[in-house]
Amino acid sequence: MLYQAILFDLDDTLYDYRAYWQAKLRHALGEIVGAFPALALEALMADAIERTIYAESMPAWLAGHGVADAALVARAQERYRANWWHRLALHAEAGPLLEALRARYRLGLITNGPARTQRPKIAQFRLDTIMDAILISGELGLAKPEPAIFRLALEALEVAPHEALYVGDSLLYDLPGAHAAGLDFVWVNPRAEPLPPDLPRPRATIRRLDELRALLLHEESGPLQSRSKAG
Repeated sequence: MLYQAILFDLDDTLYDYRAYWQAKLRHALGEIVGAFPALALEALMADAIERTIYAESMPAWLAGHGVADAALVARAQERYRANWWHRLALHAEAGPLLEALRARYRLGLITNGPARTQRPKIAQFRLDTIMDAILISGELGLAKPEPAIFRLALEALEVAPHEALYVGDSLLYDLPGAHAAGLDFVWVNPRAEPLPPDLPRPRATIRRLDELRALLLHEESGPLQSRSKAG
């Protein structure tokens, strides 16, 4: 059956959130590693990303690395809280893709995070003028991978699960959530990472968003197939 709606994740799907996050961490932690030369900046940044460290959890996290200088930690938090939304940009192919898709499909966005961080990005990207439904976990009290947030999006778009496709990058939040809610899933996998064998198989795997248009055109004439060894 042809899809009636295409839903997207935001961070690291429609734009490069990881690069933005790394820049914020580098800015926040520079003084820390200057004062504690035993700490390596790149390793500290990688640990923060792996542990999903934000400003609120930074003091306890830094204490675990031996940083107990309250004033130094407070300055790091202040730098980390600085929002650089004006520096963000959608992937080059994302805007044209969304404009092309909206002529054929209802479009939706499901993103985890507080409204104070997600709404400015959505406005910066003008996604509120493109998407027919926008769901932010912090506004709903539901978050991916809970299937309930996907079902709310389907209700807003007035489509059944089998009529919708979800596009995202996260194997932790996007894939299991979409699968549990009964949606087909396309995995955006720019780094060609392997798919763990214990996870559901995506309907397709792409490295760039502009590959999605060809996949959907193929879907209109036959079954959608993965073009990736990982997917």
